[in-house]
Formats: sequence, C-alpha cells, structure tokens
Amino acid sequence: MKMNEQIIKYLDVFEKQYDESNLEKFSFHDSADHLIRFLRDRRLRIAVDHYLKVSQVSPADNNVLVVCSGVGGEGTFLANVGFRSVTVSDFSESALKICEKRDQRLATMVLDAENLELPDQSYDLVLVQDGLHHLQRPVCGFTEMLRVARKGVIIIEPHLGLVATVLGTVWEEHDGIVNYVFRWNRHMFEEISYSFFLRRPLYLKHIRLWDHNVVMGKLGRLFGGGKMSLFFVHFSYWILDIFLGWLGNMFIGIIVKDPPPRYASTKNASPTPRT
Repeated sequence: MKMNEQIIKYLDVFEKQYDESNLEKFSFHDSADHLIRFLRDRRLRIAVDHYLKVSQVSPADNNVLVVCSGVGGEGTFLANVGFRSVTVSDFSESALKICEKRDQRLATMVLDAENLELPDQSYDLVLVQDGLHHLQRPVCGFTEMLRVARKGVIIIEPHLGLVATVLGTVWEEHDGIVNYVFRWNRHMFEEISYSFFLRRPLYLKHIRLWDHNVVMGKLGRLFGGGKMSLFFVHFSYWILDIFLGWLGNMFIGIIVKDPPPRYASTKNASPTPRT
C-alpha cells in the first residue's frame, strides 16, 4: 500500500490509539444496552434500510466493503443485519487486529481509502461512516468507493450548512496531526456522482438529519437508562428531524446503480449533453 506523507503521519498517531491492551474503550460497539445500541446504529440503520428498499435486494445477496472502518463497528452492524460477507478496511493494522478480536465474522484488509488497491466493482455495496472527512483528498476517497462498488454506495459524513458554520469543528487535531473537516451537501454529492458515472441510470438520495449522540446519551441517562430513556431520545430526534431537519448537521448519501425503473433518475437519461 503506497501512502503519502500526510497518511504516514496519521498512521503513526492512530497505531498508538488502537491499543489491543485497552479493548474496553471499544466495548460500546458490542454493548447490549438498548440506548447505546440505538445511538450507535441509528444513522446506519436509516441508510441501509433505504438502500435495501430501493435496490430491492436481500442483505444475504450482497457483500460489503467498509472503508475507514477503525475497529469495525459498522461491519458488526452489517453482519447483524445479515449481509452475506463483510470486509472492513482501514490503514491501521492495529485497528484491524482489534476488529478481528471483536468480531470474527468480519474479514479485514489494510487499504488506503484514497487509493483502494482493488479491481473495479469488487463489492456489491461500499460504505463509509465518519471517515472521508479525515482524508487529505476526501473527494478522491469518494470516487474510489464509486469505482469499487458493483451495486451501491453509502456515505455518512458531516453536512455543510449553517449549524456547521456556527458550531462545527473546522480543524481536528490528533496528537499534533491536523485535518480539515470536509463537509458534504446534496449538490456536491450529485455533481461528483453524475460526473463519475456519466449517463448510467442511477438512484441518488440525500438525507439530512441531526446527530448529537453524546448529548442525547447524557440526556437519556437522566431518565434512568431504561425504556423511558430510549423513548426520550427517539422522540427528541424525531422532533429535530421533522421540524428542523433542514438544519441537520449530518449527511447521508445513498447511491444505487441500475435501480428498478421506478427509482431511476431521469437527470442523465437524455442523450443531449448537459450545458
């Protein structure tokens, strides 16, 4: 795996963070606590449920690649949903070793998200959550996902907008290594996708929602951590997304290649070049 200088610096930092002797700090990925599981899986469930509805395929008929996966929390969710095989990838060997100990159902692969050393259309579904915004070339990471995916792509990343401008973090720092927090919106997502696929029939979906799991988790615990806590968090997110969803801080982008006719986009159906 060839890596640029920035990635090599990040790798040194991340290898120290993923310490196999401290597996406890990653235990939330495997928690039986209903509130933790809801907060951990909410965005993934929304995205994956929508992908399966539109593509009209069974999880058992899809193999999945997760990029920028860390210790494989997203992979565990996908395996629980019933995907045929799940491969999680990261540039950190230490993170993937922890993943292998956490969940033996998952295959692991060391990959640079900006340069996936894989053939075109290697996996049915390619997914990332909170990974592209760490990259030096996040758009390159996205187009690599588009290249490697056979049926669909899901990205879950920070949303560009007013909330991000006023309250969002602009620069993230990890032990002296700094990255810019790249944010997405519908226009950017569609333009990159259509530019890559040209006239291929596509289904593109942009979902904007709120995501403040640390805050919601603390508020939920005020109700004792039981069913009342879960109801409160469910209801709070429902209120935010229904009435203030247009200000949401989280972006979900879903692509289905060659969707069923009723879901196919007409934007690129005409043979007339776009001006």
